[in-house]
Amino acid sequence: MAICASALLPGIPMREVEDRAAAGEHCAIAALRDSAENGSLRAMNYLGFLYWQGMGTRLDRDSALFFLRCASDAGDPKASANLGHLLLTGAPELQADTIEAIKLLDYAAAHNSPSAIRELADYFAVNPGDSASAGSIKKVADAYSHGHILRYDYKKSIEYYDRAAALGDTTAQRIIDELLQIFPDALSR
Repeated sequence: MAICASALLPGIPMREVEDRAAAGEHCAIAALRDSAENGSLRAMNYLGFLYWQGMGTRLDRDSALFFLRCASDAGDPKASANLGHLLLTGAPELQADTIEAIKLLDYAAAHNSPSAIRELADYFAVNPGDSASAGSIKKVADAYSHGHILRYDYKKSIEYYDRAAALGDTTAQRIIDELLQIFPDALSR
């Protein structure tokens, strides 16, 4: 199998290897495993996805979590977003852990992960009283304010900046003061 994996990688784009692995091609799965063992964070993250979904391989949640944690611990924002999602939702066979999930999503959001920012926005919309992280709340405010990742919505951006400011984020405090000069009726305080 190692010969098969070694022969597959040179010259073949990683996206094609991933597609072949998802289709169940054993050589491609072996190539991803080899890449993961050699430190490829992308391969670790993708193997985590494949094992979690049982795509191209057997369903193996323990292996999925192992690869996602390895990639996340090594600093991969995509793996952090994926693992954060699973921990936030309490996916099958996994106990929800909101605190760890928010930390992982916050890290991914700081690295401009669209899925992490959307996940944080969805979470804080459903849990408005949760003050898990002023920084996380500010990232959601920034996304609404810039119309990047989340659809531009000045009212929501002001709401989220206000929440972050109330938790002590000094940048959010400055921004909310400026925004309220432009939109004085935006908040009902």
